[in-house]
Amino acid sequence: MLPRNFIPSLFSITALVLITFGVLRYMQVPAGTIVDWVIGIAIFWWLMIIVTLPWNMHFAAKEVMVQAKQSKDKDLKVNDDDVAYAQKLSKRFFWIAIFLHIASAIGLYSLSYFEITSLGYVSALAALLLTLLRPAIRMYEYVASRLSTITHEIKYPRDDVAELQNKFYDWENRLKTLEYQLNQDERDSLVATQERKANSLESDMRELRSNLEKLRANNDREHEQLARKSENVIAKLSEDAQFLNQVREIIRFFKQA
Repeated sequence: MLPRNFIPSLFSITALVLITFGVLRYMQVPAGTIVDWVIGIAIFWWLMIIVTLPWNMHFAAKEVMVQAKQSKDKDLKVNDDDVAYAQKLSKRFFWIAIFLHIASAIGLYSLSYFEITSLGYVSALAALLLTLLRPAIRMYEYVASRLSTITHEIKYPRDDVAELQNKFYDWENRLKTLEYQLNQDERDSLVATQERKANSLESDMRELRSNLEKLRANNDREHEQLARKSENVIAKLSEDAQFLNQVREIIRFFKQA
């Protein structure tokens, strides 16, 4: 676990060191041999890696254990297997870091002892000092982070955050359900169902209108037929009345005769 800009920073420092060596050689300033500078750069890279990688893994695992303890104190569910794994990693990388520092100090001391480079003694001392300095720096970072966490928990208690998170998930699920119900492309959604019902109702209304028009047309025809029948009946009654009047006149004529 390396910082995001760790490797680019090392390359930038390496390039700067090489440029400095080139400038010193160009100005004919005594600056040692290129071998010393290359070995110095390699030693710097190595020390930065052993100071950063194993210690970061160790403290990251310790942070997981601290977070797990805080969650247990709040009666939140924690996977014990994950906690045990983090504890194992913490111990493992701690001893790896110590071993790398001691082995590096011995190796770097050997470089000067066998007169390969004069940087060995200083580098070996730096490797030993960094064994204490790196945990001290990390301890300061941890204390600062812990104080920040305590301040944050005072302002935003973990129970409240968990409750808010549950509410957020609940509203998110409701929003997804509402989005599904309002999606016309989903066959079983509320909008699609209502649209089908509306289309069916509109079709039924059109059919009712058509049937009503047919009933009106049939009713008009039947009224016309009834009116014609009534006229025929009235006309026939008028003819019968005239015939009866004529018969009455004939009978009266015979009575007077």
